[in-house]
Amino acid sequence: MVPIRDPEKLKEIQEDLALATDKHGERMFLLFEVGIHTGLRISDLVRLRVRNVSGEWIEMVEKKTKKVTRLPLNATIRTILQDRLRGKDPNDFLFPSRTRRADGSVKPISTRSAYDDMQLIALRFNLGDRIGCHTLRKTFGYWHYKANHDLEMLRQWFNHSTQAVTLRYIGMDEEAKRKSVVGFNPGGAVYQPRGPINHRKPDAESDALEIKNADRTKQGRIMGEKAKEKRKQKSDV
Repeated sequence: MVPIRDPEKLKEIQEDLALATDKHGERMFLLFEVGIHTGLRISDLVRLRVRNVSGEWIEMVEKKTKKVTRLPLNATIRTILQDRLRGKDPNDFLFPSRTRRADGSVKPISTRSAYDDMQLIALRFNLGDRIGCHTLRKTFGYWHYKANHDLEMLRQWFNHSTQAVTLRYIGMDEEAKRKSVVGFNPGGAVYQPRGPINHRKPDAESDALEIKNADRTKQGRIMGEKAKEKRKQKSDV
């Protein structure tokens, strides 16, 4: 999984998701924003309750480490939370599931549901196939480092063993490799393009455009149909 490094693409996603008026769309928006503003693991994100994010800090026990974590909420995410959680009970889940437990009580969405939401976002915005739940945490880390260049602070935030691990996690090693070959041309040969070649758009790009332009209530159905078509194509080979 990779972070979203393009600031224009990141802004486009945020502004588009903010327009949602249906419950699923609003949930996706809140999941995306809380994820990229806090850097929490998805296993902790889905368990958040209103009371965990009602002040200037998030305080909760991490599921993976069993340790208490206390992270500050910046002004932007506090504004979003105050607007979207107005009137909610402190014990309400931020991301409630539509299904219920056996006793009828509300439960949070699963990490699988969060992953499906991220896959839908990847398709809608043509982000490629390296997008998943870790993308939210890595996007936070990437932009936190770009803004502060404080690697030790970020290492502590993520509770990583070394700064090298943190750099790899947020994709800075890939970015350094990419920059290292800018202008790199062994031998110095200059190649001339052969001219335009007419071809149709790649299936992935066409699919992403169709899904993005579709009504939100139809997007899940379109995704299912695309997946079914791909499975059929494979079975015909």
